[in-house]
Amino acid sequence: MKRAARAFAIAIALVALVAGTASAELVRVEAVGSVPLAAGVTGGSTARQAALEAGVREAVERAALDLASQAGASATTESVRAALGSDLLLYASRFRILEDRGERAPLLEQSANAEREYVVTVEAFVDRARVRARLQQGGVLGAAPQPGARRALRIAFDGVDSYRLWARIERALGARGAKVRPLEFARGRILAEVETEEDGGKLVGRLGSALSDTLELSSVGMDGETLLVAVAARIPPEAATSPSVPPSEPAPQPSAR
Repeated sequence: MKRAARAFAIAIALVALVAGTASAELVRVEAVGSVPLAAGVTGGSTARQAALEAGVREAVERAALDLASQAGASATTESVRAALGSDLLLYASRFRILEDRGERAPLLEQSANAEREYVVTVEAFVDRARVRARLQQGGVLGAAPQPGARRALRIAFDGVDSYRLWARIERALGARGAKVRPLEFARGRILAEVETEEDGGKLVGRLGSALSDTLELSSVGMDGETLLVAVAARIPPEAATSPSVPPSEPAPQPSAR
């Protein structure tokens, strides 16, 4: 039990390291995880942990199959597993149990020794960019794009409340030769198609660096095939540390009579 807990802690640390060093395209996935319990075996923390890991694996596989379907590729659970490898926890930046259903009669687990099963519902944020790259390397999605190949990205910029701000973003996008075509203007949001040689993570990172004097940009996930980017004004350090309420003036001294 201690060995399993230690292995799981190492896996979580690796997930945090991956999330901190890569530009993620996160998509939220809910999945059910279950593990069989043999006769005389009770649940508890070990079974709960194993069910959580099973749920994360299910979420990653579902995200991978969805990517393959959107790309028009014929993929199976077996081909996806072969491409992604054995440690699917590395493709989820964070995850948690939404519902602990505990022990019950086996409905999901059909193995011969499963007299009971432990079931949880899991929320996982899967890194689609990492999954997509591995599926391409494994031949599930076809060949990976060659360096220098241009692609069209759909990006929604949230927090763009003026045309002047959008013009700055558009100029910064075009600085490396990207072609920008606005698709939809709404209050506080602009949806655009960007034709570029960069992937979404690198594009947003470069854009954030170019506008870092006054703006903060961050990828917040995916909505289908649309990359969601939050745009916010950068607070100057002196403004962040200065008191919000000015000091009161000293009380007037009573005049001498």
